[in-house]
Amino acid sequence: MRCPPFPPALMLGLALAAVPAAAQDQITAYTGARILPAGAPAIENGVLVVGGGKIQAIGSASIPIPTGAVTVDCAGQTITPGLIDASFQIDASYTDLNEQSEEVTPQMRALDCLDPEDPAFVRAREAGVTAVHVMPGTRNVISGLGCVVKTAGQSPTSMVLARDVSLRLVMGSEPSIGNRAIRGGSPDSIYYRRPTTRMGVVWAAREAFYAAKEELSLGNAPPQPDPGIEVLKRVLQGQLKAYTTARSEQDIRTALRLAGEFGYETVIDDAQDAHYLIDELAGAKVTVLLGAPSAERVAGTAGGDGADPRGATAPLLAEKSVPFVITTGTNPEALDLVREAMFAARNGIAPAQALDAVTILPARLLGIDGRVGSLAVGKDADFVIWSTDPLNPAATAVAVHIDGQAVQSSR
Repeated sequence: MRCPPFPPALMLGLALAAVPAAAQDQITAYTGARILPAGAPAIENGVLVVGGGKIQAIGSASIPIPTGAVTVDCAGQTITPGLIDASFQIDASYTDLNEQSEEVTPQMRALDCLDPEDPAFVRAREAGVTAVHVMPGTRNVISGLGCVVKTAGQSPTSMVLARDVSLRLVMGSEPSIGNRAIRGGSPDSIYYRRPTTRMGVVWAAREAFYAAKEELSLGNAPPQPDPGIEVLKRVLQGQLKAYTTARSEQDIRTALRLAGEFGYETVIDDAQDAHYLIDELAGAKVTVLLGAPSAERVAGTAGGDGADPRGATAPLLAEKSVPFVITTGTNPEALDLVREAMFAARNGIAPAQALDAVTILPARLLGIDGRVGSLAVGKDADFVIWSTDPLNPAATAVAVHIDGQAVQSSR
Protein backbone atom coordinates (compact mmCIF):
# COMPACT_ATOMS: atom_id res chain seq x y z
CA MET A 1 0.00 0.00 0.00
CA ARG A 2 1.31 3.47 -0.85
CA CYS A 3 0.68 6.76 1.00
CA PRO A 4 -0.48 9.17 -1.74
CA PRO A 5 1.41 12.44 -2.14
CA PHE A 6 -1.52 14.86 -2.22
CA PRO A 7 -4.61 14.65 0.00
CA PRO A 8 -8.04 15.91 -1.15
CA ALA A 9 -8.86 16.93 2.45
CA LEU A 10 -11.34 14.08 2.73
CA MET A 11 -12.61 13.69 6.28
CA LEU A 12 -13.24 10.10 7.23
CA GLY A 13 -14.56 11.06 10.67
CA LEU A 14 -14.10 7.59 12.13
CA ALA A 15 -15.35 7.30 15.69
CA LEU A 16 -13.07 4.84 17.41
CA ALA A 17 -15.90 3.16 19.27
CA ALA A 18 -17.51 2.32 15.96
CA VAL A 19 -14.41 0.67 14.47
CA PRO A 20 -14.71 -3.14 14.39
CA ALA A 21 -12.53 -4.91 16.95
CA ALA A 22 -10.67 -6.74 14.18
CA ALA A 23 -9.66 -3.41 12.62
CA GLN A 24 -8.48 -2.07 15.97
CA ASP A 25 -6.31 -5.18 16.49
CA GLN A 26 -4.74 -4.99 13.03
CA ILE A 27 -0.97 -4.40 13.07
CA THR A 28 0.18 -1.84 10.51
CA ALA A 29 3.77 -0.97 9.62
CA TYR A 30 4.48 2.39 7.99
CA THR A 31 7.80 2.08 6.17
CA GLY A 32 10.27 4.19 4.25
CA ALA A 33 9.38 7.56 5.78
CA ARG A 34 11.61 10.06 7.47
CA ILE A 35 10.38 9.91 11.07
CA LEU A 36 10.64 12.91 13.39
CA PRO A 37 9.79 11.40 16.81
CA ALA A 38 9.93 14.76 18.72
CA GLY A 39 12.44 15.15 21.50
CA ALA A 40 14.72 12.65 19.75
CA PRO A 41 16.87 12.50 16.59
CA ALA A 42 15.26 11.99 13.19
CA ILE A 43 15.10 8.47 11.79
CA GLU A 44 15.86 8.25 8.09
CA ASN A 45 14.11 5.48 6.17
CA GLY A 46 12.23 4.63 9.36
CA VAL A 47 9.55 2.16 10.34
CA LEU A 48 6.56 2.85 12.61
CA VAL A 49 4.52 -0.15 13.75
CA VAL A 50 1.11 0.44 15.35
CA GLY A 51 -1.60 -1.84 16.65
CA GLY A 52 -4.35 -1.82 19.23
CA GLY A 53 -4.28 1.99 19.20
CA LYS A 54 -0.68 2.07 20.47
CA ILE A 55 2.80 2.36 19.00
CA GLN A 56 4.28 -1.13 18.96
CA ALA A 57 7.71 -0.36 17.52
CA ILE A 58 9.70 2.47 15.97
CA GLY A 59 13.13 2.47 14.43
CA SER A 60 15.22 2.08 11.31
CA ALA A 61 14.42 -0.15 8.37
CA SER A 62 16.23 -3.03 10.08
CA ILE A 63 13.64 -3.51 12.84
CA PRO A 64 11.49 -6.64 12.38
CA ILE A 65 7.94 -6.21 11.10
CA PRO A 66 5.40 -8.57 12.72
CA THR A 67 4.11 -11.40 10.58
CA GLY A 68 0.75 -10.57 9.05
CA ALA A 69 1.15 -6.81 9.45
CA VAL A 70 -0.24 -4.55 6.75
CA THR A 71 2.63 -2.58 5.23
CA VAL A 72 2.15 1.00 4.07
CA ASP A 73 4.91 2.45 1.89
CA CYS A 74 5.61 6.04 2.90
CA ALA A 75 8.82 6.60 0.97
CA GLY A 76 9.54 10.29 0.44
CA GLN A 77 7.15 11.37 3.16
CA THR A 78 7.58 12.44 6.80
CA ILE A 79 5.91 11.08 9.92
CA THR A 80 5.56 13.14 13.11
CA PRO A 81 3.55 12.85 16.30
CA GLY A 82 0.13 14.42 16.17
CA LEU A 83 0.45 18.15 16.88
CA ILE A 84 -0.77 19.58 20.18
CA ASP A 85 -2.24 23.08 20.45
CA ALA A 86 -1.82 24.27 24.03
CA SER A 87 -4.17 27.24 23.59
CA PHE A 88 -6.99 26.33 21.23
CA GLN A 89 -10.14 28.25 20.38
CA ILE A 90 -13.26 26.24 19.67
CA ASP A 91 -16.02 27.73 17.50
CA ALA A 92 -18.54 28.07 20.32
CA SER A 93 -19.89 31.59 20.68
CA TYR A 94 -18.11 33.75 23.25
CA THR A 95 -21.46 33.99 25.03
CA ASP A 96 -21.32 30.23 25.59
CA LEU A 97 -17.66 30.22 26.62
CA ASN A 98 -18.00 33.06 29.14
CA GLU A 99 -20.26 32.73 32.18
CA GLN A 100 -20.78 36.44 32.73
CA SER A 101 -23.23 36.25 35.60
CA GLU A 102 -20.12 36.82 37.74
CA GLU A 103 -16.60 38.05 37.05
CA VAL A 104 -14.92 35.21 38.95
CA THR A 105 -16.09 31.71 38.03
CA PRO A 106 -13.21 29.28 38.80
CA GLN A 107 -15.58 26.32 39.03
CA MET A 108 -16.80 26.53 35.40
CA ARG A 109 -15.48 23.83 33.05
CA ALA A 110 -14.69 24.24 29.35
CA LEU A 111 -15.45 20.54 28.94
CA ASP A 112 -19.13 21.25 29.53
CA CYS A 113 -19.50 23.28 26.33
CA LEU A 114 -17.52 21.08 23.93
CA ASP A 115 -19.20 19.73 20.81
CA PRO A 116 -17.37 16.84 19.08
CA GLU A 117 -18.76 18.06 15.76
CA ASP A 118 -17.37 21.58 16.24
CA PRO A 119 -15.88 22.71 12.89
CA ALA A 120 -12.78 23.84 14.78
CA PHE A 121 -11.96 20.20 15.52
CA VAL A 122 -12.43 19.30 11.86
CA ARG A 123 -10.03 22.06 10.76
CA ALA A 124 -7.53 21.05 13.42
CA ARG A 125 -7.52 17.42 12.33
CA GLU A 126 -7.04 18.39 8.70
CA ALA A 127 -3.97 20.38 9.78
CA GLY A 128 -2.41 17.52 11.75
CA VAL A 129 -3.55 18.55 15.24
CA THR A 130 -4.63 15.55 17.31
CA ALA A 131 -4.90 17.07 20.81
CA VAL A 132 -5.85 20.52 22.08
CA HIS A 133 -6.02 22.40 25.36
CA VAL A 134 -9.37 24.19 25.58
CA MET A 135 -10.02 26.84 28.22
CA PRO A 136 -13.13 28.90 29.01
CA GLY A 137 -13.29 32.30 27.35
CA THR A 138 -11.49 35.55 28.06
CA ARG A 139 -14.35 37.82 29.18
CA ASN A 140 -14.08 36.90 32.87
CA VAL A 141 -11.28 37.78 35.27
CA ILE A 142 -11.10 34.14 36.34
CA SER A 143 -13.06 32.16 33.79
CA GLY A 144 -12.70 28.52 34.82
CA LEU A 145 -11.06 25.17 34.22
CA GLY A 146 -9.44 24.00 31.02
CA CYS A 147 -9.16 20.45 29.70
CA VAL A 148 -7.11 18.56 27.12
CA VAL A 149 -9.03 16.58 24.51
CA LYS A 150 -8.28 14.71 21.34
CA THR A 151 -9.74 16.22 18.21
CA ALA A 152 -11.92 13.22 17.33
CA GLY A 153 -14.51 11.30 19.31
CA GLN A 154 -18.20 10.57 19.65
CA SER A 155 -18.63 12.58 22.85
CA PRO A 156 -16.64 15.06 24.92
CA THR A 157 -15.99 12.34 27.51
CA SER A 158 -14.53 9.98 24.90
CA MET A 159 -12.19 12.75 23.70
CA VAL A 160 -10.72 13.63 27.11
CA LEU A 161 -7.02 13.22 27.72
CA ALA A 162 -6.93 15.24 30.95
CA ARG A 163 -9.62 17.06 32.92
CA ASP A 164 -9.14 20.25 34.90
CA VAL A 165 -5.51 20.83 33.89
CA SER A 166 -5.60 24.62 34.14
CA LEU A 167 -7.36 27.63 35.62
CA ARG A 168 -7.67 30.56 33.23
CA LEU A 169 -7.10 34.09 34.48
CA VAL A 170 -7.31 37.10 32.16
CA MET A 171 -5.48 40.40 32.59
CA GLY A 172 -6.03 43.57 30.57
CA SER A 173 -9.15 45.36 29.43
CA GLU A 174 -11.01 42.39 27.98
CA PRO A 175 -12.73 41.26 31.22
CA SER A 176 -14.21 44.74 31.53
CA ILE A 177 -15.60 44.87 27.98
CA GLY A 178 -19.37 44.79 27.86
CA ASN A 179 -19.78 45.71 31.49
CA ARG A 180 -21.62 48.96 30.72
CA ALA A 181 -25.33 48.27 30.37
CA ILE A 182 -27.08 49.20 27.15
CA ARG A 183 -29.84 50.92 29.11
CA GLY A 184 -27.37 53.51 30.36
CA GLY A 185 -26.82 54.93 33.81
CA SER A 186 -23.84 56.03 35.85
CA PRO A 187 -21.06 53.62 36.89
CA ASP A 188 -22.53 53.29 40.39
CA SER A 189 -25.86 52.11 38.97
CA ILE A 190 -27.07 48.56 39.54
CA TYR A 191 -27.17 48.21 35.76
CA TYR A 192 -23.38 48.22 35.59
CA ARG A 193 -21.26 45.17 36.13
CA ARG A 194 -17.80 45.25 37.64
CA PRO A 195 -15.00 45.66 36.84
CA THR A 196 -14.80 48.49 34.32
CA THR A 197 -11.05 49.24 34.56
CA ARG A 198 -7.71 47.42 34.74
CA MET A 199 -7.62 48.28 38.44
CA GLY A 200 -10.94 46.56 38.89
CA VAL A 201 -9.81 43.50 36.93
CA VAL A 202 -6.74 43.04 39.11
CA TRP A 203 -8.67 43.63 42.31
CA ALA A 204 -11.29 41.03 41.35
CA ALA A 205 -8.52 38.45 40.94
CA ARG A 206 -6.74 39.55 44.11
CA GLU A 207 -9.95 39.51 46.17
CA ALA A 208 -10.70 35.96 45.04
CA PHE A 209 -7.25 34.70 46.01
CA TYR A 210 -7.41 36.55 49.35
CA ALA A 211 -10.60 34.66 50.16
CA ALA A 212 -9.03 31.33 49.23
CA LYS A 213 -5.87 32.14 51.18
CA GLU A 214 -7.86 33.06 54.27
CA GLU A 215 -9.80 29.80 54.15
CA LEU A 216 -6.56 27.85 53.82
CA SER A 217 -5.10 29.63 56.84
CA LEU A 218 -8.10 28.64 58.98
CA GLY A 219 -7.36 24.99 58.35
CA ASN A 220 -10.92 23.77 58.79
CA ALA A 221 -13.14 23.01 55.82
CA PRO A 222 -16.40 24.99 55.93
CA PRO A 223 -19.63 22.99 56.29
CA GLN A 224 -20.66 24.00 52.75
CA PRO A 225 -17.48 24.52 50.69
CA ASP A 226 -17.64 27.11 47.93
CA PRO A 227 -16.77 25.34 44.63
CA GLY A 228 -14.88 28.35 43.29
CA ILE A 229 -12.86 28.80 46.47
CA GLU A 230 -11.98 25.11 46.42
CA VAL A 231 -10.51 25.51 42.91
CA LEU A 232 -8.50 28.57 43.96
CA LYS A 233 -7.19 26.70 47.00
CA ARG A 234 -5.83 24.02 44.68
CA VAL A 235 -3.96 26.72 42.75
CA LEU A 236 -2.46 28.14 45.96
CA GLN A 237 -1.46 24.64 47.08
CA GLY A 238 0.35 23.97 43.82
CA GLN A 239 -2.11 21.29 42.73
CA LEU A 240 -3.42 23.24 39.74
CA LYS A 241 -1.59 25.56 37.37
CA ALA A 242 -2.90 29.03 36.55
CA TYR A 243 -2.80 30.06 32.89
CA THR A 244 -2.88 33.85 32.74
CA THR A 245 -3.87 35.38 29.42
CA ALA A 246 -1.80 38.56 29.20
CA ARG A 247 -0.86 40.02 25.83
CA SER A 248 0.62 43.45 26.45
CA GLU A 249 3.79 44.28 28.38
CA GLN A 250 1.78 45.95 31.15
CA ASP A 251 -0.48 42.93 31.59
CA ILE A 252 2.35 40.40 31.51
CA ARG A 253 4.02 42.35 34.35
CA THR A 254 0.76 42.28 36.30
CA ALA A 255 0.40 38.52 35.75
CA LEU A 256 3.91 37.92 37.11
CA ARG A 257 3.31 40.24 40.04
CA LEU A 258 0.06 38.53 41.07
CA ALA A 259 1.62 35.08 40.85
CA GLY A 260 4.53 36.24 43.00
CA GLU A 261 2.24 37.92 45.51
CA PHE A 262 0.18 34.79 46.16
CA GLY A 263 2.90 32.24 45.46
CA TYR A 264 1.15 30.25 42.75
CA GLU A 265 2.63 28.86 39.53
CA THR A 266 1.47 30.52 36.35
CA VAL A 267 1.88 30.11 32.61
CA ILE A 268 1.69 33.28 30.53
CA ASP A 269 -0.79 32.71 27.71
CA ASP A 270 -0.79 34.60 24.39
CA ALA A 271 2.20 36.68 25.50
CA GLN A 272 2.55 38.84 22.39
CA ASP A 273 4.77 41.39 24.16
CA ALA A 274 7.08 38.80 25.70
CA HIS A 275 9.99 40.26 23.73
CA TYR A 276 9.90 43.31 26.03
CA LEU A 277 10.23 41.17 29.18
CA ILE A 278 12.66 38.38 28.34
CA ASP A 279 14.77 38.83 31.48
CA GLU A 280 11.74 39.11 33.77
CA LEU A 281 10.21 35.96 32.30
CA ALA A 282 13.50 34.10 32.64
CA GLY A 283 13.82 35.22 36.26
CA ALA A 284 10.27 34.16 37.09
CA LYS A 285 10.89 30.71 35.53
CA VAL A 286 7.52 30.70 33.79
CA THR A 287 6.46 28.99 30.59
CA VAL A 288 5.19 31.17 27.76
CA LEU A 289 2.38 30.19 25.40
CA LEU A 290 3.46 32.03 22.29
CA GLY A 291 0.34 32.84 20.33
CA ALA A 292 0.57 32.93 16.52
CA PRO A 293 4.23 33.72 15.67
CA SER A 294 3.03 34.75 12.21
CA ALA A 295 1.01 37.65 13.60
CA GLU A 296 1.94 41.20 12.70
CA ARG A 297 -0.86 42.53 14.87
CA VAL A 298 -3.25 41.23 17.51
CA ALA A 299 -6.75 41.15 16.06
CA GLY A 300 -10.00 40.45 17.85
CA THR A 301 -11.43 41.56 21.16
CA ALA A 302 -9.77 44.61 22.73
CA GLY A 303 -7.22 44.67 19.91
CA GLY A 304 -4.77 42.81 22.09
CA ASP A 305 -4.58 45.75 24.51
CA GLY A 306 -2.08 47.43 22.22
CA ALA A 307 0.33 44.48 22.18
CA ASP A 308 3.06 44.65 19.54
CA PRO A 309 3.95 41.15 18.20
CA ARG A 310 7.48 40.60 16.91
CA GLY A 311 8.86 37.78 14.81
CA ALA A 312 12.01 37.82 16.95
CA THR A 313 10.14 36.78 20.12
CA ALA A 314 10.65 33.02 19.73
CA PRO A 315 14.44 33.22 19.16
CA LEU A 316 14.79 35.71 22.02
CA LEU A 317 12.98 33.33 24.37
CA ALA A 318 15.13 30.45 23.16
CA GLU A 319 18.32 32.45 23.65
CA LYS A 320 17.43 33.13 27.30
CA SER A 321 16.22 29.54 27.86
CA VAL A 322 12.69 30.70 28.63
CA PRO A 323 10.49 27.64 28.07
CA PHE A 324 7.81 28.25 25.48
CA VAL A 325 5.34 26.42 23.28
CA ILE A 326 3.75 27.59 20.04
CA THR A 327 -0.03 27.94 19.88
CA THR A 328 -2.70 29.44 17.66
CA GLY A 329 -3.93 31.37 20.71
CA THR A 330 -6.81 33.81 20.70
CA ASN A 331 -5.85 35.69 17.54
CA PRO A 332 -8.53 35.03 14.87
CA GLU A 333 -5.90 35.66 12.19
CA ALA A 334 -3.68 32.78 13.36
CA LEU A 335 -2.65 30.23 10.76
CA ASP A 336 -2.77 26.46 11.19
CA LEU A 337 -0.53 25.32 14.04
CA VAL A 338 2.04 23.72 11.73
CA ARG A 339 2.32 27.00 9.81
CA GLU A 340 2.87 28.90 13.06
CA ALA A 341 5.72 26.50 13.88
CA MET A 342 7.08 27.12 10.37
CA PHE A 343 7.07 30.90 10.96
CA ALA A 344 8.90 30.45 14.28
CA ALA A 345 11.58 28.41 12.50
CA ARG A 346 11.88 31.01 9.75
CA ASN A 347 12.25 33.68 12.43
CA GLY A 348 15.34 31.98 13.82
CA ILE A 349 14.72 28.96 16.04
CA ALA A 350 15.95 25.50 15.07
CA PRO A 351 13.42 23.44 13.09
CA ALA A 352 13.64 20.63 15.67
CA GLN A 353 12.79 23.11 18.43
CA ALA A 354 9.86 24.46 16.41
CA LEU A 355 8.48 20.94 16.01
CA ASP A 356 9.05 20.15 19.69
CA ALA A 357 7.14 23.35 20.56
CA VAL A 358 3.98 21.90 19.00
CA THR A 359 4.43 18.28 20.13
CA ILE A 360 6.43 17.06 23.12
CA LEU A 361 6.82 20.41 24.93
CA PRO A 362 3.08 21.19 25.18
CA ALA A 363 2.50 17.53 26.12
CA ARG A 364 4.92 17.89 29.05
CA LEU A 365 3.44 21.21 30.08
CA LEU A 366 -0.07 19.75 30.14
CA GLY A 367 0.99 16.52 31.86
CA ILE A 368 -0.03 14.25 28.98
CA ASP A 369 3.42 13.27 27.70
CA GLY A 370 2.98 9.74 29.03
CA ARG A 371 0.45 9.15 26.25
CA VAL A 372 1.07 11.65 23.44
CA GLY A 373 3.49 14.27 22.16
CA SER A 374 6.19 11.99 20.79
CA LEU A 375 6.52 8.73 18.91
CA ALA A 376 7.64 6.06 21.38
CA VAL A 377 6.70 2.48 22.14
CA GLY A 378 3.59 2.23 24.31
CA LYS A 379 2.26 5.70 23.55
CA ASP A 380 -1.05 6.37 21.80
CA ALA A 381 -0.76 5.94 18.04
CA ASP A 382 -1.48 9.60 17.31
CA PHE A 383 0.63 10.54 14.29
CA VAL A 384 0.62 12.45 11.01
CA ILE A 385 1.98 11.45 7.63
CA TRP A 386 3.11 14.59 5.76
CA SER A 387 3.79 14.89 2.05
CA THR A 388 7.21 16.34 2.92
CA ASP A 389 8.89 18.01 5.90
CA PRO A 390 6.00 19.58 7.89
CA LEU A 391 7.81 22.93 8.13
CA ASN A 392 7.99 23.16 4.36
CA PRO A 393 5.34 25.66 3.15
CA ALA A 394 4.18 23.09 0.57
CA ALA A 395 3.65 20.33 3.15
CA THR A 396 0.19 18.81 3.49
CA ALA A 397 -1.15 16.28 5.96
CA VAL A 398 -1.59 13.14 3.85
CA ALA A 399 -3.09 11.17 6.73
CA VAL A 400 -3.87 11.90 10.38
CA HIS A 401 -4.31 9.08 12.88
CA ILE A 402 -5.73 9.14 16.40
CA ASP A 403 -5.38 5.96 18.45
CA GLY A 404 -4.17 4.27 15.28
CA GLN A 405 -7.31 5.05 13.27
CA ALA A 406 -7.38 7.42 10.30
CA VAL A 407 -9.44 10.52 11.07
CA GLN A 408 -8.36 12.34 7.92
CA SER A 409 -6.88 10.56 4.96
CA SER A 410 -6.77 10.28 1.20
CA ARG A 411 -5.86 6.61 1.20
